[in-house]
Amino acid sequence: MRLVVYFTAAERRVLRWSGRELRPEARFDADDAGLAGFREYLCRRDGAVVTLVADVAGEEFHEEQIPYLRGNDREAIIQRRLAQRFRETRLAAALPLGRIETERSNERLLLASFSNARPFDAWLDALAASGARLAGVYSTALLVPALVPRSDRQRCIVLSVHATGLRECYLEQERLRFARFESIQAATPDEYAVRARTEIERLAQYLAALRALPAGAQALPVIVIARAAQRASLERSLVSDARFAFRFQDLEEAARSRGIRGAPPDMGAEQLALALAATKPPREQFARATDRRGFLQWRLQRALLVAGALGFSACAAYAGVQWLDVLELRDQARAQRQEVREATERYRRIAAGFPAAPTSAENLKATVQELQRIAARTAPPEAALAYLAAALAQCPQVELEALVWSVKPLSVPDPGAMNRLAQTLEISARIVATPGADFRAVNAQIQRFAAALQSEPAWQLVRSQLPFDATSQGTLVGGDAGATAGEAARFVVVIARPLG
Repeated sequence: MRLVVYFTAAERRVLRWSGRELRPEARFDADDAGLAGFREYLCRRDGAVVTLVADVAGEEFHEEQIPYLRGNDREAIIQRRLAQRFRETRLAAALPLGRIETERSNERLLLASFSNARPFDAWLDALAASGARLAGVYSTALLVPALVPRSDRQRCIVLSVHATGLRECYLEQERLRFARFESIQAATPDEYAVRARTEIERLAQYLAALRALPAGAQALPVIVIARAAQRASLERSLVSDARFAFRFQDLEEAARSRGIRGAPPDMGAEQLALALAATKPPREQFARATDRRGFLQWRLQRALLVAGALGFSACAAYAGVQWLDVLELRDQARAQRQEVREATERYRRIAAGFPAAPTSAENLKATVQELQRIAARTAPPEAALAYLAAALAQCPQVELEALVWSVKPLSVPDPGAMNRLAQTLEISARIVATPGADFRAVNAQIQRFAAALQSEPAWQLVRSQLPFDATSQGTLVGGDAGATAGEAARFVVVIARPLG
């Protein structure tokens, strides 16, 4: 529940902001009996958020300059200046006016408070004791400027007609510079209009004395907010001239533009300020943090609750998405299982038309036999090279010059072996002759080497090319027949071993 306490010199009026309407709740006199009734009323409104808005005469505004600081240092200087300027600082505020760029950077502040803040103390204590959450204490001087369009806030006077008087605010560079409230108990709209003209002229003289208004400037804009029934009398009294340029705004139209659906009929332009205080209050206000502790804690709790709710909603949304994914995966798995069953059934029907397949033992036996046949047809060169090395070891005078290993069909006169594969070694070597050795000794060395190559029956001599041959008459024939003793005699021997 959001309550607004309208604080005037004569009474304290409680209104409830609900459904974009200001609904009257209670009225209390400004005496001890009214305070007791206010305490009793608050007992039934435990936990309500309360905003106090004041329209009382006697407000003070003083401009000060402080060094441009931040953080705790700035706050300490502001509190010291407020204590120096006002007797009581419970309801005091420092409104920033901007930064001054000089030799030393300073900040302009508008120190504001009530001339007599004691009447507020008992009512604020009653709010604190009841458990209500004080959102802030405002003067309508802090709220009315927000009702003016930004384009009109450079330099102007805002005159709003309230139920109990006139509120005047002077704005400069979109900031409040001075304000005053004049209580008026006038019976007719014409009396309001006459007093309004007088108060505006007094305010202009005061601002000129403070040199807040530049001399020789153009006509100062004055925005007047009043009910449509009061506009005719105000227009007759407030006529634009060289000093003032009056602009009138109907209260009813202003309330509709700001979404106010209803308010007590006896209220004036203060209803705009009360609605603004309940919905979008400005940052600057009079209450201290100690008086607003309950509200600040409540707002923090709400922020944590909202953050938790958002986090839970995000988790729930994520869980929902994951659950949809799980359902989709389940459907896919079900469809795949159905496809597997259908494929198994088709395979069973197809396999039923074929003869029985051999058992696994028979398959294994056939596989082993096939591997053995493949291994038998495989010719690794290592065994052949080892066999050649053994033959060379038996004939030390034979030196190997070239070796060609290959697997090719065996070319022998036997017709049954024509298509058989064999690993073949084509050996090119030479015999280093010893002094005094003749061709017969060389030939004997070659024959001994050839015999060593045929020590195993599997290896067959396919072809040989000797350096020379001897006929029965003792004649030498061959490529190296003319070689002299001591020279190397070269020869070629081809042996083969069938595979399988």
